[in-house]
Amino acid sequence: MIISLAAILALHSGLPQADGWVWSLYEGSRETVLAREIPDTDRLTTTLACAPGSGRITVSFYDLPPRSGFASFRSGDASGTAQMAAGEGSDPFALTIRTDHPAVANFTASGTLEVVAGDQTRTIAVSRPHLAKLRRFTEICAD
Repeated sequence: MIISLAAILALHSGLPQADGWVWSLYEGSRETVLAREIPDTDRLTTTLACAPGSGRITVSFYDLPPRSGFASFRSGDASGTAQMAAGEGSDPFALTIRTDHPAVANFTASGTLEVVAGDQTRTIAVSRPHLAKLRRFTEICAD
């Protein structure tokens, strides 16, 4: 009974599920990173990275092949287009977005950002318990 109650509470409170995936914030003087990962492993799907105060966020997806061109992004009623980095080999699929873009404000508030490039669509979803990390990350990155 106690185990069942704990599972129900975890589902309703938005706590990280048993799969182990969490958002981790790594603050540094040269680079700050918000990563969706399984801690203490090499398993990583998505990062948001910036140089503090730069006004730019690089969004990278490690489960997609790198590509060049343009991607669209949307959060709430705000959308935009960004150029993707032309990576090679193990480089991630990445694009850079300005922190003052309305979609970033919506993302920080809602925790949801959709990125579309060609036939690939990825939705970044930051759950309620991790929204404070996203807000802190965006504050650090803003110019």
